[in-house]
Amino acid sequence: MQNIIKYSGLDGITEEEEEILKKIVENEYPKIQRQIKNISDLTIHIKTLKKMSRKRFIISFRLEAPMIRFNVKTKDTEKGGDWDIAKAAHQALNALNFEIKHRLKTDTESWKKGGIKRLFRE
Repeated sequence: MQNIIKYSGLDGITEEEEEILKKIVENEYPKIQRQIKNISDLTIHIKTLKKMSRKRFIISFRLEAPMIRFNVKTKDTEKGGDWDIAKAAHQALNALNFEIKHRLKTDTESWKKGGIKRLFRE
């Protein structure tokens, strides 16, 4: 089984915006993969809201690893997502990285795990 990135909701965005989104996700996905250390599937859903002549983007990420699932969505303000697709994608990916670190506790130092007394026993 391979690592798979699935996209949905691409019919509401242009080809240029699609290329920007795919480039950002493909650059950031290896960093996420290193944190998980396992085969995982990433599903990206893009919701487009039209306000007058501009579009707002709400991007949600779902990362499915064998034992755990992570769901992240860009912050939805009262008006909708973000005007810039690159900014919305970066915000969602940063939130996903934070969620992984928080759930798996990958950012703790090794000396903090056993306490300071453990250092003096050895």
